[in-house]
Amino acid sequence: MDLAVTREQFDAVRGARHLPDVLKQVLAGASRAGDGEAGGYVLHLTYEEATALNELCAWNVHTDPSGAVTPESRVFDDLVKAILTHPDY
Repeated sequence: MDLAVTREQFDAVRGARHLPDVLKQVLAGASRAGDGEAGGYVLHLTYEEATALNELCAWNVHTDPSGAVTPESRVFDDLVKAILTHPDY
C-alpha cells in the first residue's frame, strides 16, 4: 500500500522511540510527494509494515484526563486513522 504522509508525520515517526529496523527501511525508501520541499512523502508499505507502523503510532497516542487526544500526539492519532481507513489495508 502507498500511504501519503505529511512532513510532520514523517518526522514524528522517524523520531519515535523504539523505531524498528523494518520501519527505518520504509522511511529510507519513501518517495517525496509531488508538492516539493514543503510537501510530504509517500510510504510504500506491505501489510506487515503497515501493521507495524499502526502499532508504533498507537503506542504514541496519549489522552488527557477527559479522554481527548493530547495535541502532542495528534500526529500519531491521525496516522492511525489514515492506516485503518486506507482502502488497501
